[in-house]
Amino acid sequence: MALLSGSVIAQLATVAALPFLARMYSPIAFGEYAIFVSITAFASVIATLRYEMAIVLPRSPREAAAVKQLTLRLLLIASLLIALVCVVIAALPIAIDGDWRWLILLLGPSTFLLGYNAIMMYWFMRLNRYGILSRNRVLQAVAIAGSQALAGLVPNPSGFGLVLGMITGQAVAALLLVLSDPSRRLKKDGRNLRQWSYLFRRHWRLPALTAPQALVDSFRMNGINLVIGSMSLSALGQYSQAWRLVNVPASLIGAALSQVYFPEFASTPRKDLFRAVRSSVVKSMLISAIPFALIFWLSPLVFPWALGDQWVEAGRYAQVLVPWLYINLATSPISTLFVVLQKQHVSLPFAVVYAIAPIVAIVAFHQEMYVAILAMSLTQTVLLLVNLGLAFWIAHRAGISD
Repeated sequence: MALLSGSVIAQLATVAALPFLARMYSPIAFGEYAIFVSITAFASVIATLRYEMAIVLPRSPREAAAVKQLTLRLLLIASLLIALVCVVIAALPIAIDGDWRWLILLLGPSTFLLGYNAIMMYWFMRLNRYGILSRNRVLQAVAIAGSQALAGLVPNPSGFGLVLGMITGQAVAALLLVLSDPSRRLKKDGRNLRQWSYLFRRHWRLPALTAPQALVDSFRMNGINLVIGSMSLSALGQYSQAWRLVNVPASLIGAALSQVYFPEFASTPRKDLFRAVRSSVVKSMLISAIPFALIFWLSPLVFPWALGDQWVEAGRYAQVLVPWLYINLATSPISTLFVVLQKQHVSLPFAVVYAIAPIVAIVAFHQEMYVAILAMSLTQTVLLLVNLGLAFWIAHRAGISD
C-alpha cells in the first residue's frame, strides 16, 4: 500500500502538470524528449545486467550489501563508457540536428541516475523501507514537473528543457536515497571487492535468463518510440502524450491485478487452474470495459481541450490505442501464469514476436502515421489474444497432467 500510494500520487502529479507543459512545449520538443528517455531506459537495462534484482535474494545482509556495491560499480563503468562514446560523437565534425549535440552529452549522467534509483529501490525494498520509496517517487515526479515547467519559461523551449528537468528530478530523488541509506554510515568492507567473482557465478541466472526478457520488453517499448521518431519527431511527441495519458493508469491497474492473481495461481490446485485463469480474465475485462469505452469516445475531444489545440492528433492516437491497451489490461493477470507453471521457455519466444511485430507494422504503414499506429494497435491486440489462448492451453494441460 505504501508503494502503491506513492505511485498513484506521483502519477497524479505528472498528469496534473501535463496541461501546463503541453502548452509550453511543442510536439517536436516532446518527441525529442521521448527519444532521449527511450535511449537511457534501454541503456540502463544493459548497464546493470539485471543484477540489481539479486539484492533482495541473499539471506546474509553482508552479501546483499556486496551485491549492491557490485551492481553500482557495473552501472558506473557502463555509464562512464556511454559518456565517453557520447563525448566523442559530440566532438565529431558531423551534422547533428537541433540540441542533440548537447543532449548526447547528457545520456551518460541520465543512464547512471536512472540505474542508481532502480538499484536503490531494490536495496530499500530489502530493508523494508517502503515509506522512503513512496516519498521518493512523489518527490521525483514533483521535481521533474517543476524543473520542466521552469525550463519551459524560456523563449521557444525545446526538448533540452524537458530532458534537463527530468535529470534534475532524477538527481533530487537519488540524493534523497543517498541521505536515507543507513549503510552509508557503515564502514565499507574491502573484502567485497574480492567477492565479485563469487557473486557473478552465484547470480548468473539473472543476466542469462532474466536480462534477455527485460531487453526484449525494453526493445519493444523504446524501439517503437525510436522508429516513430526517426520518421517524425512531431508524430512521436503526439504518440508519447497519447501513450502516457492512456497507458499510465492502465499499467497501474494491470500491475495490481498481476500482483493479486500471482499468489492465487500459485496456490490453486492444478485441476482448478483453468477455471481460475478464465475467471481472472473475465473479471478483468468487465472491470476495464467501461473506462476504456469512455477513453475511446472522449479522447478526440478531451486531448485538445485539456492540452491545447496542437494536440488533436494525440487524441486520435489515444483512440486507436484503446483495443491494444484494453486487451493488455484484461489479460495482465495471466502474465504470471507462465512463471507459476515454469513455462518461461514458452513466453520468451512470444515476447520476441510481440516486440518485433509493432515495429514491422509501423514501418509497413509509415506513409500515414495514424494508419501505422492503428495497424500496430490491431497487430498487438491479435497477438495478445493468441497469448491468451496459449495461457488457456497450458492451464488446461496442467489440469490434465495433475
